[in-house]
Amino acid sequence: MAMHPQQHKKLYEVCTKIYQAIEQGKTAPAIKKLDELNAKFPNQPMILSLIGRVNGKMGRHKESIDGYGQAVKADPKNPESRFDYALALQKGGEYEQSLEEYERTLYYAPNHFLALRHKCSVLTDLDRNDEALDILNKLKASIKGRKTTPGQRLAVAVSQARLAPKVCDAQESIEEIQSAMIEKDDDIGVRVAGYWQMGRLFDHLKEYDKAFESYKQCKEIKKDKWDPDEHSQRVDQLINCWSTDANIPFSDIDGSRLIFIVGMMRSGTSLTEQMISQVPSVTPGGEMNAISRQVSRVDQTTMAHARPYPLTQRVYTQSTINTMAKNAMVMFNEIAKEGYLTDKQPYNYPYVPLISHMFPGCKIIHCVRNPLDCLLSNYTQAFSRPHMQTHDMYWLGRFFRDYERLMKHWHTLPEVDMIDLQYEELVQNPEFESKRVMEFLEIPWNEDILNFHKSKRTVSTASRDQVRQPVYTSSVQKYKRYEKHLDELKRGLGMLDTD
Repeated sequence: MAMHPQQHKKLYEVCTKIYQAIEQGKTAPAIKKLDELNAKFPNQPMILSLIGRVNGKMGRHKESIDGYGQAVKADPKNPESRFDYALALQKGGEYEQSLEEYERTLYYAPNHFLALRHKCSVLTDLDRNDEALDILNKLKASIKGRKTTPGQRLAVAVSQARLAPKVCDAQESIEEIQSAMIEKDDDIGVRVAGYWQMGRLFDHLKEYDKAFESYKQCKEIKKDKWDPDEHSQRVDQLINCWSTDANIPFSDIDGSRLIFIVGMMRSGTSLTEQMISQVPSVTPGGEMNAISRQVSRVDQTTMAHARPYPLTQRVYTQSTINTMAKNAMVMFNEIAKEGYLTDKQPYNYPYVPLISHMFPGCKIIHCVRNPLDCLLSNYTQAFSRPHMQTHDMYWLGRFFRDYERLMKHWHTLPEVDMIDLQYEELVQNPEFESKRVMEFLEIPWNEDILNFHKSKRTVSTASRDQVRQPVYTSSVQKYKRYEKHLDELKRGLGMLDTD
């Protein structure tokens, strides 16, 4: 039934307010309101697109894809709905399907700037560089002779830089970005990408001082307040909650087919999952949020830019643990109902004992890396989601110290079945270390594990390029190139005398 114009106007006004709430980070009330509207006005593209948007903001890729997909079904000829759907698929790692949707967007809007730009990005991520270069040229042609914004010109320069040094010149790409950076623009995301690409290319050219300055500029753009003392207090609470005498019950769900790969970001979790998943009986789940979602329903956080931690011991009753496990298992079963399944969400590490109680019999691999290399890699990444501690060297050092003492405590808990895997040892002796891990998992080892780089599986995290290459050691002690810039990091780590 067609909606009355006045009713449509009111719905538009309501949706505009919800959009504003989403952009302000008020996602929980937005989801609740959207569910109510969707029940009352089914198949409305405005509502469905906002469902896709709010879930995308929360990193819920499947729900975001579903929302935008339904919006496309409701209004299949709308190029903006098509583009939003394609972008959600790209962020969710569904690269081939996203390419199809970008093509459909361009069918309805041949010069759609963002569709061309992101199609180029997907092809670059897939290492289909000649095809990406062709789309880059079409992107440049689409704005030739037209009035453009500084952000659009910078976006084109960033797209070119992503193809350097493979099919574009590195120095020329840096100069293109610098030229586009002269004019200010409100598109913060593309400025972040511009500084990050300059950092990467200066590093490639061995101009490390310029590289570090570019990375620093990248981090400063989105830097917000983050309190390392408050974070340390939360870690104290977390350790107290999950002490050896906590007496928290276990669920009755068999977790023996689940493998959790945890650690700091940039510690080798992607490499570890890619190697393990070469065994036919193992399905890679990627970075899932099945555990954190359950925690957020039980334990809220008041700290800005922080994940919820399981801090309130009394709430983890038998009923709660069972419910959390059943809900999380639904998500795991959507990936694979049989065989082993990996969840390589690094930030599951604060949940290690909770995971052990939710899924008795599960295995946990803790990826460990030299702190200076690991934290420098965190600082020199432009993550898609906010990890505020990575925006300041001192904060990073403090964060690592809390992570380290937390993992030390988890190792003392008898219910935790966890092995440490040192990144440096893995890349120096991949066969020995991978055999050790597979023995811990009680899964037969085979030589395909060492040929992980030949896998056609795509990786949507910051480690996408690394897992396409054979094991290499060039990232070991990489921090030495930048050591003169690392005093604040060392101070945070407690490596420098602060007196």
